[in-house]
Amino acid sequence: MSDTQPTTAAVAANPSTWVSMVRSAWQSAGMRITEPRMRVLRRIANYTTPFSAEQLFNDLNQDRFSPGRATVYRTLEQLHEAGWLTRLHPGMSDSGYIASWPGHIHHLICTACGTVVAFEGCALGSLIEQLSTKTNFSIEGHLLQIYGRCPSCRNN
Repeated sequence: MSDTQPTTAAVAANPSTWVSMVRSAWQSAGMRITEPRMRVLRRIANYTTPFSAEQLFNDLNQDRFSPGRATVYRTLEQLHEAGWLTRLHPGMSDSGYIASWPGHIHHLICTACGTVVAFEGCALGSLIEQLSTKTNFSIEGHLLQIYGRCPSCRNN
């Protein structure tokens, strides 16, 4: 992945690749590949902006053979834990999810349209070290989400 890459564009450009990669990872981990889980994956791969768990469940319920609520929520949690799904915390609203790729990735989030741009790398190493020393915390990780307006929304 390059330093900056639109998360939604990366998955939306070829959702079947993302679905195939998740499926392969699940198979390698010995997880069962069921049709309800695959329906959840395919639906997630087709979102182009962050979505909520309820939105996903409701969208899936429009199908004749929709997965149950427990399957949807368990699948979201499994994907998030494995890094295939990022939980975004946009300001004061509910958290949302976006399909992603495993790895140390941070996000720029447009507050107007919801566009999300992923980027790798951060220069927080020295800050984290200072905070750890100053607070005596044993820091285990961090989350960086930067909010603003994308070029399209800024120009409108």
